[in-house]
Amino acid sequence: MGGQRILSDEQIDEMATLRERGRSLQAIANHFTAKGTPISASAVGWQCLRVGADAPIAKRNPLSTRSDVYRRGGHVIRPFTPDEDARLRDLEAQGLKTRQMADQLGRRENSIRGRLMTLARHDARAEDESLPESTNGEL
Repeated sequence: MGGQRILSDEQIDEMATLRERGRSLQAIANHFTAKGTPISASAVGWQCLRVGADAPIAKRNPLSTRSDVYRRGGHVIRPFTPDEDARLRDLEAQGLKTRQMADQLGRRENSIRGRLMTLARHDARAEDESLPESTNGEL
């Protein structure tokens, strides 16, 4: 990877805080753009996914079950199937690198990286939901 970083660690922390307080990805993008750092909502989404920042429970989206191929922003989107998710988890458990996983699944490396982060986020949500309410997520 290369290139100069556009966002500082402090900006990414601020994005995460705003997301966890319930701000939409577009609202966060608008906030940073107004402050002189133009950024798209999808870039904000990627950064929040990368650092594990999640929306409050009431604003969370379930793991997509969409299986049809569709277009978004001029790109063909091929959603992951439950079988691919299971295979991806197995390959990760075997210790394969994202490049190797991408080759085995016929996907781009960035797609694999994003899906692994998404699956981890959903696993964390499921774990949080399984904790007794009296602990409020604290052990």
